[in-house]
Amino acid sequence: MPVVSISLNDKNIADLDSLQELLGLSNRSEAIRLCLRSAEAEIKERMELSGDVEGVLIVVHNKHADLWLTNIIHRNENIIQTHMHSHLKDHKCLEVLIIRGDSERLRSMLFDIQSHSVAEYVKFVRG
Repeated sequence: MPVVSISLNDKNIADLDSLQELLGLSNRSEAIRLCLRSAEAEIKERMELSGDVEGVLIVVHNKHADLWLTNIIHRNENIIQTHMHSHLKDHKCLEVLIIRGDSERLRSMLFDIQSHSVAEYVKFVRG
């Protein structure tokens, strides 16, 4: 197998080590491969969305004063039925959005949110 070098911060390393221990994996490489398979499955599921969709979009981020998500929400207000914002501990924010609309628009919105690398958690649960 080829060897790939990546840079991770201390939190990433701690999370990786916790995942490895929790799942009984023999090394970090196995943990990274598991994460890649999981991400691949989520992207595949997202790409298979078609037509009109309904569901809940959950976003956790720690940039309360940053307008990046507000701008994304405004650009996609035609598919957002309800938006709830809540403050969590450690200066994080929770956004819960009820989505109803075109799957292409939702997919674009999801990629837009994740491309900013600010969101700690992004999950769409189809209704």
